[in-house]
Amino acid sequence: MLPIYKPDSMNIELTTNCPLNCPQCYCKPTGGKNIDKDKAVFRLKQAGEMGVRSVHLSGGESLCYPHIYELVSAASTYCENVYVALSGWGFTGEVFDKLISAGISGIFISLNGSTKEINAKTRDGYEHAIHALSLLKEKRYTETWINWVMHSTNTDDFINVLDLAEEYEVKNLVIMALKPDSNNKMDTAPDAEQMTGLAKLTRRYRGKVQIMVEACYSPMMALVFDNKWSGNTNTGVEKGCGAGLTSFSVNVDANLSPCRHLDYFENSQSLVEYWQQSPVIRMLRMLDYVKKAPCNECYFGPYCRHCIAINTKMNGGMYIGNEMCGLHNI
Repeated sequence: MLPIYKPDSMNIELTTNCPLNCPQCYCKPTGGKNIDKDKAVFRLKQAGEMGVRSVHLSGGESLCYPHIYELVSAASTYCENVYVALSGWGFTGEVFDKLISAGISGIFISLNGSTKEINAKTRDGYEHAIHALSLLKEKRYTETWINWVMHSTNTDDFINVLDLAEEYEVKNLVIMALKPDSNNKMDTAPDAEQMTGLAKLTRRYRGKVQIMVEACYSPMMALVFDNKWSGNTNTGVEKGCGAGLTSFSVNVDANLSPCRHLDYFENSQSLVEYWQQSPVIRMLRMLDYVKKAPCNECYFGPYCRHCIAINTKMNGGMYIGNEMCGLHNI
């Protein structure tokens, strides 16, 4: 019998509109759609009734959504925490004040490099991100986060991004997993040497910024929490991908999926029914029991639940091992 899981967080895709052109972007152009405000509020109310604690708002560019402040307010009414991911585009003091008044809990700024040149290899809008970080520091905001996606092209620059985070008094620097782009490619995936090097740096760091690894970057979590004396502590339901276990997503059409990167959409009107009966959700909850090579043969296998979106988008199968991960060669 499968364990009973309770959703802790949800993501809402506010809009597909975005003024930037990031090389790494996984979004496909859809003509500029916005989620219906009333449908989004309906999903938030359902989430609150289920005990969902955290809501993450994203895009596209979140500030392109015309009802963002109303949705932040609704999210803070029904759930404990509400976060928004921004590129920095369009971010002003007035926008900040409105987000605070609406009840925002934290602001994530996307940045992949300490310089414009490094950032531009995978992201657009470096100047916007730096402007936002500067403004947040000026406002003495204490819940600023940086989303940093790890690539083979920016790993050596991480220490400089960490210095930049300290300069702008950022609370958390989040190491995020590279996802397949809009063409389902991952040409800049980091190798095992880069991953192990970054894990060592993360363990050694004793500065003011908290370095975090997002749950869906489970191979990196397994590296960071591996200790030759105490063993690997990256275990349990939160050891990796939480799609269908602790989290789910609402897309711009207000349909449900286990993760915003998994294109398995269902239009169930009942969130409880979806969480308990979705066949896709049930398949995801079986992952630990049906791992295939190379993951089932990897030393880190018991301590890792890798990103399922990589398999489904690049290999066409949910249970296929993550061949893009270099850890199985260690």
